[in-house]
Amino acid sequence: MPFDNLIEETNQYQFYGELNFDISDNIEFHIEGLYANTKLPDYRVTSGYLASNGPTGPGTSFSIPSSNPGFNTFLSQTGQSALIGVAQSILTNRLRPIAVGGNPTTDGLGGQILKREYEQMRWSAGVKGEIAKDLNFDVAATYIIEDQVQQTPDVLIDRLQRALNGLGGPNCSGNVPGANGCQYFNPFSNGYAGNRPLELTNPGYVPANANSTDLVAWLFDTQRYTAKTQTWVADAVVSGKLPITLPGGEVGFAVGAQYRHVDFNQDVSDILNANLNPCPVLGQTDCALKTGPYIFLGQNIPLDLDLQVKAVFGELSVPLFDGFNAQLTVRHEDYGGLTGSTTNPQFRAKWDLTDWLSVRGSVGTSFRGPTVLDSAPTGVTLLQGIAASGNVFKSIDTFGNPAVGPEKALSYSVGAILQTGGLTATIDYWSYKVKDQILAVPANVVATAVAGTGNGSQFVNCSSALRSFVTFNNANACTQGVTTGNDIERVRSDVTNGPTIRLNGIDFDVNYRFDQVLGGTLDIGTTGSYLFHYKQDEFVYNGIFVSPAFDAAGFANYDRAPGTVSKLRASAYLDFATGPHSFNWTTTYIGGVDDNRGPTVAQTGPSTNCSVDNVNAGIATNCQLVDFGLRVKSFMMHDFTYRVELPLDVTLSASILNVFDRDPPKARLEYSYDPFIGNPIGRTFKIGLRKKF
Repeated sequence: MPFDNLIEETNQYQFYGELNFDISDNIEFHIEGLYANTKLPDYRVTSGYLASNGPTGPGTSFSIPSSNPGFNTFLSQTGQSALIGVAQSILTNRLRPIAVGGNPTTDGLGGQILKREYEQMRWSAGVKGEIAKDLNFDVAATYIIEDQVQQTPDVLIDRLQRALNGLGGPNCSGNVPGANGCQYFNPFSNGYAGNRPLELTNPGYVPANANSTDLVAWLFDTQRYTAKTQTWVADAVVSGKLPITLPGGEVGFAVGAQYRHVDFNQDVSDILNANLNPCPVLGQTDCALKTGPYIFLGQNIPLDLDLQVKAVFGELSVPLFDGFNAQLTVRHEDYGGLTGSTTNPQFRAKWDLTDWLSVRGSVGTSFRGPTVLDSAPTGVTLLQGIAASGNVFKSIDTFGNPAVGPEKALSYSVGAILQTGGLTATIDYWSYKVKDQILAVPANVVATAVAGTGNGSQFVNCSSALRSFVTFNNANACTQGVTTGNDIERVRSDVTNGPTIRLNGIDFDVNYRFDQVLGGTLDIGTTGSYLFHYKQDEFVYNGIFVSPAFDAAGFANYDRAPGTVSKLRASAYLDFATGPHSFNWTTTYIGGVDDNRGPTVAQTGPSTNCSVDNVNAGIATNCQLVDFGLRVKSFMMHDFTYRVELPLDVTLSASILNVFDRDPPKARLEYSYDPFIGNPIGRTFKIGLRKKF
């Protein structure tokens, strides 16, 4: 159903200004402001969602009575004419009320219209200067305010069932189906004329059975979500020289403190509010399964959260001898509450072995506390293709966790710096060990643990330890030997402290400058990173085994965290500058990955044993192995930019991005490409104008 935009219309605005002046001979004042706004006014998605919630809970059936105008036509067109006048109703828990025919209420393009707006304003001011000889101060304050507005439509369960029964529409009064302004909603294909984006007509269309635009609009409610985040930061630093002199020079120091305060406030429209409308019927609050009034999307609640972080730090710069300098740093942060506090030391050193060769290294610990949303007692509903259901999109309910703890890391690096003539080169080996990483339990990992792998026809394990995180259709019933992967309706994904991960690799940067080339300077260089390993320990959540240990490096990881991990990412560039003119050519390379999910299958006809194992064993019927995107190939893109400095501090630039119009490599995802490897936009042109005041 081609209703999505391939490229979303996006309006972005950004303004920045700063002011600097001297208060006295040794005190400086600085203030800066930034305003940024991003709008997606016509964010297009599918015409309508597949119902994962029914009239009495997840997967329960909608009823279509025989009095519905499309009922008898449906029976006739599907070879069931003998049931006309006999069948009283049709029950279905796989209803997609708005599908191939498109949504007639959205400007004729068929897809639903979502709206997104993000606005940020940041102010920062500071004073720095000299207190006394070899003693300096730097005091600053920052205020950031971020607003976001999200509008997302979805069909209301109760309105849909009422409309199927002939009691729909904005002007319906009374309880007589199809009378007194009440309308029937026809869910069958005989009610739409065709597919406009593909310019296809529907041969089974019956104009008399078409749904009115006002009825379709009435089925939907637009969820409105607003959030405001306010952040205050205060910093104070005193630095200078200590009365200690070593063979390499004087010992420097810095001490400081920081206070961060974050206020987060979110508000939701009444129907979206789970405190007001947790059930399929609006206003009801005592239903057994409180999955909300929408056929697909979940709910949210108003929140007012805050986070306060206090930190102090100290640093010493120790020149032990000529050419060798070491830095010792320690930082203490206190998040309060369940997150607690931490003290993290770091050591860095650089040794100039010769005029042209230096070595450097570092070792230390770091700490990251949860955000206000990580620990919020609520969540959001997202869409994700679930491998255990044949990669069909399902509802993923992601919830915060008030008990989530901090994330801690141990890191070290060693490297070298080479500088001779026009050559500058650096190479660093680095290693990170992250404990208690903050992440959401991957929905695909949960679904696969319960339902296994396949095209969705495979039976699930109803006794799985992770069964409680999966909601099935048929009122969430799971019957061993009956319930399949296709019966998954929703998956719950909680934020938690995950398994330890270990990463190591190298970063490199090489540049060679040629002077006096055609009256200018020419720089040729390359920069990049190569990842050796991205190892994750086995995942255990609340004492339940979730997934085994694995190495993510070089794999797509579409069904598990951390997602796509290319081993090599690098770029090479050529810069030429002469007078006010500069030219840049950049080639970017992103290494390919293997899809760790392996091949999948597609049914070519009726089959009860279509699976990868059965195909490999030669016993599958009407079943074909699919290896599309099994290897996501590497991607290389070339960009060219020209800049010219004009009078009055004006800079004009022109760019050609993806010069050779390369397509992204194939991947087994909804859009058939991996956004972390390939660029789907093709060759684009960009013109920029910058003015300094």
